[in-house]
Amino acid sequence: MSILNQISRSLLKGPLYLILFGFIFFGIGAGMSLNQKLIERYGVKAPGEVINLANRCDNEGCTYSPVVRFELQNGKMISFESSFSSNPPAYDVGEKVTVIYPQDTPEKAEIKGGGKVLRIVFTIMGGVVISSGVVMFYRNMRDDISIE
Repeated sequence: MSILNQISRSLLKGPLYLILFGFIFFGIGAGMSLNQKLIERYGVKAPGEVINLANRCDNEGCTYSPVVRFELQNGKMISFESSFSSNPPAYDVGEKVTVIYPQDTPEKAEIKGGGKVLRIVFTIMGGVVISSGVVMFYRNMRDDISIE
């Protein structure tokens, strides 16, 4: 059997799907981290304050997303709801935070460092799943070689 046939057969026994699934998770985590870094690098920083906790409830319980108010460079006050929510709440009402926003689109503001745990979890889980797929591929290759 040719090496290419062995590789394709070993990949199609399951590791290919694990590796692809892992890359999806890893890509989401890495993309979220890259987006945060770009906003931190090129965005405008402003002090903000958590003015409310918006709750999102479903059958599994409630999570809380901070609503933050901050002042633009032109003096206009603006508020936004963070896209990240947690239970227990990651912030308290009245807590001071640093807000980062693109100069031309302040409505896309984010809390500096917001969603860090989620980004780390997605990236690590993606890496673990990719590694599992690689180990499974190695074992399949080893078993195919030892059978012949």
